Amino acid sequence: MLSNSFKQNILALQKKEQEFQQKHDKSKLDFNIFTILRKTGEEVGLHSRFLAELLNPNASHKISDFQKLFIEAVLNNAIATQEWDREKLDSKVVYSCEVEYKFHHSNHGIADIIFEGKDNEIKKNVIIIENKIYAPDQKNQLGRYYRACQEMGYDDKNIYIVYLNRFGDDVSHYGKGSINNEDYGVISYKEDIFNFLTLCKQKVVDYPHIEQTIEQYINTVARITGQTRNAKMKQEYVDFLADDNNLKTVYELSQNFETVQKNIQNEMWNSLLAYFNKKNLNFTFCDNQLSPYSQEKAVKQYFSGGGTKGKAKAYGLCYKITEKNNVGVYCYIELNHRLYYSITLVDKDGRLSECPSNMQSFEAAVEKLPKNWKYQNKKQNLGGQVYPPRSINFKNPDDNFFDIINEESREEWVTETANGIIQMIDDVKSIHM
Repeated sequence: MLSNSFKQNILALQKKEQEFQQKHDKSKLDFNIFTILRKTGEEVGLHSRFLAELLNPNASHKISDFQKLFIEAVLNNAIATQEWDREKLDSKVVYSCEVEYKFHHSNHGIADIIFEGKDNEIKKNVIIIENKIYAPDQKNQLGRYYRACQEMGYDDKNIYIVYLNRFGDDVSHYGKGSINNEDYGVISYKEDIFNFLTLCKQKVVDYPHIEQTIEQYINTVARITGQTRNAKMKQEYVDFLADDNNLKTVYELSQNFETVQKNIQNEMWNSLLAYFNKKNLNFTFCDNQLSPYSQEKAVKQYFSGGGTKGKAKAYGLCYKITEKNNVGVYCYIELNHRLYYSITLVDKDGRLSECPSNMQSFEAAVEKLPKNWKYQNKKQNLGGQVYPPRSINFKNPDDNFFDIINEESREEWVTETANGIIQMIDDVKSIHM
């Protein structure tokens, strides 16, 4: 039984948070040119391009201080505080800056951002920034960049490889490959880029249009790093929980949270199935090989850690769209923390790991569909994966998850998500081989 004082304190905190939200709404901060034109997680199309524009002294702003600040406050700080065994960079050297740089040998990949510094036309240093928001590491990615820089004529001591991601996590062993720990640095959006942008903003107070653009990008970075809530409001919750009795009460309440998560996920699956049935689309619940599977068992395993190799078994819904060359063409909706949908192929032996040679023209047509494809390197998904406009994390709840707790809001989400899936099915049906 919750005490009256606990209830009253929670209500007081909620009231303060509502007042903060009202103030936020009045400020119109949600009007953001970056999030209007791009998805917040677009690494190259949004983040790499904007950062490269700032860091290029010859770009439209013509402000060299941005590059100097980045070298001094971000790169040299990383060199000073990490294993990165490199000399600090001279911020007086002007570096050329390019986005989506293609190396001479295609197997080295494409660098998100590259800087090259010269002194009297002699190559001095090269800086490669690998930008990660949500995308996984690619095999030997940093190692390939390092080798490419060597082939460009740079000595090891003049090669600076930088791994940029949201929270400053280290690159995986898979992504690091052959490169040594002392040959690269790690920087984060949450601290390094956020602080750098704040310094840049201070430099352009005499240019309101640039200042406001940087401010909008700061807000975009805050969104992808979870820094949008007022810091003072956060601290008030922390102070409230610091009381032993309050913390105990919240802990006891949290023991039931997983049950709520299971219920919401089951309701989501049931609502999707019901919506598809109304549209005469016979989706069935399945595992990741598109074999019939128990929804109850799947959701239970998702939270208990059961399934293949001790992990939650991947699962979702599937629907046979058509058949070509004795191969079934399916729409597959899978939950892997965040729900996504894709086009995949199944023959008599099960789901195909890649498209057969006699269907490559069909695969190419799927890839050309006007979809926001993600993870196109996964061969078992033709074209790639498509995420709903409002992506929801069912494992680690986010704001979108809490939105769908309400039945009306959940039905709205199901409708917009299902309509996107139905549109993709119709698009695939229209492809002629």
